[in-house]
Amino acid sequence: MLGVNLLFAGFALTLNGVAYLTSVDEKAKGTANVLVGVIIAINAVFQTAQAVDHTTFGFAAAMWLFALNYFIIAAHIFFKSTNWKAFGLYGLFASIVSFVFTGEAIITGAPWVLVYMWAMWGILWAQSFFASMLGIKAIDKLSPHILILNGIASTFVPGFLILLGVIL
Repeated sequence: MLGVNLLFAGFALTLNGVAYLTSVDEKAKGTANVLVGVIIAINAVFQTAQAVDHTTFGFAAAMWLFALNYFIIAAHIFFKSTNWKAFGLYGLFASIVSFVFTGEAIITGAPWVLVYMWAMWGILWAQSFFASMLGIKAIDKLSPHILILNGIASTFVPGFLILLGVIL
């Protein structure tokens, strides 16, 4: 299920990044974020129920973070919110969780791919905090590129490799 979740998260992250750079229909983008959030939330229920150790529970936690992330983005889109501070605050908490799991993966000697993914997700959510809550324009200009990079390099590709049985 993790591979499937990562594929969908990769799609949504990339779509959201591309939407910064080119015109994308807001209703379609909002609907895509809701659907990805629902798929990931459903899978997160099963991942949580099947968690047997810190690593598997950590990924279940990540999927809950991603699911809520997409629901918050969709709500901002559908309600035409111009104030993304709630999302920025969420990004702060999600980045802290991600960096804690990065450290835990390093300390426990988890596979390098887990360290990499947690660190990349922490960077992704931290940039949301700095751009939305603190209004740092330089980071906001990097947002589409960080979203696209994370969408491809830390979710889609690892998800695809997990489904192929190459990693994890």
